[in-house]
Formats: sequence, structure tokens, C-alpha cells
Amino acid sequence: MDPLLQYSFRRIAELERLLLVDVPETVWPAEVGLVYAQVESAGELPAHHQRRLKFHINRMWLEKMPVPAIVTAARSLAAAMEKYA
Repeated sequence: MDPLLQYSFRRIAELERLLLVDVPETVWPAEVGLVYAQVESAGELPAHHQRRLKFHINRMWLEKMPVPAIVTAARSLAAAMEKYA
């Protein structure tokens, strides 16, 4: 197989693992809920994707990203996760 194609497959798999991290049931801070509520399509995602989305929102919150940027990123993540539903 072409080395560039192999690299591309490995990179895609790595990015999927980052997006589709395994997240156990947990209690999220209220701030996560506030941002999550602003993602219109979040409630339509399967439960495991909802947990993953909350995980990513929490991570961005802890990294002190501005709330509008978190909302924008969360909406983008939710749209990407819909493809894996």
C-alpha cells in the first residue's frame, strides 16, 4: 500500500479516537449544561455521543476558551457526531 495512503488512514483513525473518546456516565458542572443547552441538535444524538460532546465542552471550559468559541466548536462537533450516530 502507498505510504501516503497508510499515513492518511492512521491519521483518520487517530482523529476518530479523539472525537469518539469513551466517556463513562458522570455528573458535569453546571457550565457544561449551559453550553450544551445552546447546541440545538445535541438532544438528538445517541446517549454515548451526548456524553462525548459534554466531555469536549468540559475540556474546552477547563482550558478557559471563551464561551462563544466553545458553543461554536460544540455545534461543529455535534454535526460531526451525527455522521457517526
